[in-house]
Amino acid sequence: MVQFFLSKASMPRAGRLISRPRLVRMFTDGVDARLVLVAAPAGFGKTTAVVDWLTHSEVDRAWLSLDADDNDLSKFLRYLWTAIVGSPSLPGRAGSGPPDAAEAIGEIVAVLARGTAPAVIVLDDFHVIVSAQVQGAVRLLLEHLPDHVRLVVVGRHDPALPLSLLRARAQLLEVRADALAFTDEETGAFLRERMGLDLSRADVTALGAGTEGWPAVLQLAGVWLSGTTATSARVRELAASNRFVLDFVSDEVLSGLPAATVDFLLRTSLLERLTGGLCDAVTGRDDGRAMLEYLDRSNLLVQPLEEGREWYRYHRLFADVLRARLSASRPDELPVLQRRAAGWYDEHGYAADAIEHALSCKDWEFASGLLAKASAAVIHAAEYVTLLGWLDRLPVVVLREDSLLSTRYAWALALTGRVDEVERRLADAEEALPRAQQAGRPDVVSARSQFALIRSVVARTTGDGAAAVAHARDALREAPADLAEDRRVLLNADAQALLGHALWAVGDVDGAMAAYRTARPLLQASGNWIGLADIARNLARLEVGAGRLRQALAECHDALGPPDHCAIPALAPVHLARAEVLHRLRDPDAAAAAELALTLARDGGDTATAHDARLLLERLTREPPPDAQHAQGETVAPLTQRELEVLRLTAAGRSNRQIATELYLALGTVKSHLHAIAGKLGAANRVEAVAIARRSGLLP
Repeated sequence: MVQFFLSKASMPRAGRLISRPRLVRMFTDGVDARLVLVAAPAGFGKTTAVVDWLTHSEVDRAWLSLDADDNDLSKFLRYLWTAIVGSPSLPGRAGSGPPDAAEAIGEIVAVLARGTAPAVIVLDDFHVIVSAQVQGAVRLLLEHLPDHVRLVVVGRHDPALPLSLLRARAQLLEVRADALAFTDEETGAFLRERMGLDLSRADVTALGAGTEGWPAVLQLAGVWLSGTTATSARVRELAASNRFVLDFVSDEVLSGLPAATVDFLLRTSLLERLTGGLCDAVTGRDDGRAMLEYLDRSNLLVQPLEEGREWYRYHRLFADVLRARLSASRPDELPVLQRRAAGWYDEHGYAADAIEHALSCKDWEFASGLLAKASAAVIHAAEYVTLLGWLDRLPVVVLREDSLLSTRYAWALALTGRVDEVERRLADAEEALPRAQQAGRPDVVSARSQFALIRSVVARTTGDGAAAVAHARDALREAPADLAEDRRVLLNADAQALLGHALWAVGDVDGAMAAYRTARPLLQASGNWIGLADIARNLARLEVGAGRLRQALAECHDALGPPDHCAIPALAPVHLARAEVLHRLRDPDAAAAAELALTLARDGGDTATAHDARLLLERLTREPPPDAQHAQGETVAPLTQRELEVLRLTAAGRSNRQIATELYLALGTVKSHLHAIAGKLGAANRVEAVAIARRSGLLP
């Protein structure tokens, strides 16, 4: 998984806040609000006001500072899970495609429901979110929040949430620019306590009028006024300037600073987050940490991001001004600074930030190399939208000439269901392959096997099971004989797993199980716990479908391996499968197994498994304790191979007549099979039978 900043999931440090009781009371009095909306232009102290409130409040809180990259649903859910649960893991069943927002939000709500104390979830800078998927996930969260939890959305404009409905229900608290603007009393207190200025009442009133109570401008104005004896004259000069005087004050502030400080501010303004070493790499100096501490002491709109004061950020409005000035005054220097930032991030393991800066400075060779290194991890984290966005920023000619990146592009397209675009990217990859092979690039040795695996995924997505099987087998045949051992293990593991999925999709249960069993030791050897869990869960459920519960239990035990492996969060799906089998065996240990699956799934951020484990636990608590005489019995009648075929076609939406035609059966025979399936599954009708079969793992 690509490294990310944990500070995003932490409330910003309070710093030297000027408490504003008026706003604290406003937030506190809105106790019945389901949604607290803090909306105002940049520089109005939205984040500071919320931090002030929470600093004076005893409510539990989860904080998420958003960036434009968080429009990737997988990434957003991972950060949200981190903020609420404290585990920086990807929600959803990792490795099996994009997470299901409903399942992820459902499990987050279940975690929240375990508490009873008042709590808030803060989504800061929500205006950067334009993805309909992410906005939809937030709407789901808002709709299902427990009564003791409030959602706080902070941004520059109104979000795509049901504000009118919440307003009509008196469930919305709105804090806007008019409330956030400093009053004369607050202006005086701010200048006196934060800036060390003791102005007359008339000067305070004039300054408040000139800035219209805009907190960011007031702070810069305070810096500008510091150290002068002609304070009143300068206040009058400011008050006489244009409405919204940020540019004026910024120019005046910068002109009064030492040249070295201005140089530091301009060169580091391109950074979203700042730390001493990064600043040194970008500026070519060695005083990064000292400068950040100086700027913090000087109130120059730099904010520590955590208690350790290692990471900072500029106030966004101030950063915008600095970047505009840098672009205007030193346009040729900007790409150089971006390249230095990319190099530092790459060296320190922040792949996403390195890629962003490399793309921004248009160093296509460096960016391509970074993407080649990071793209596999991004795909495994299911951050397909992020990867596609990066690749789309490369010039077409650069992308088409890189066989590996074209292949990764095809993988992301296939896994997001954009199957119509896959062949074009694979054609590019195949055309560029000879050049990559001539260059001796080891990452393209197994390229043709990768092409076949991608085509297997596409075929399974489009319902062509036979082609999915054929392509997976092609991938195994295309594997080079001289492939390095570690790469051979990885390739064969993926190919056998995809072959198993494809065979299951066409109803070849025995073939699927054989492929899964071949894949399992390869996955264990490579340490791919996520893939192993996926295979083991499927094997167990297939054995359940055949009525072999003891064998299903053995599959789980084989996958869990030594005792020290049992606590690996990625193996939560195996513990869940084991709990399901124990439940069918009416074994009293089922509840403990389900509880362990739930705990590990939550630790690992696997919200889909946590959701299923929680439902199983709820079912177990409703049922009477198992009778000892039944605890060892296998109570599930197996479905025959023909019944499984009928069930699969029923799930695909086929009518009885269509099933009869496809399987060369009489219509009455199909009805008899459906009746037998319903009886074995305890279903009242075909729809319920399909639902039960999916929950039980009989259907993929």
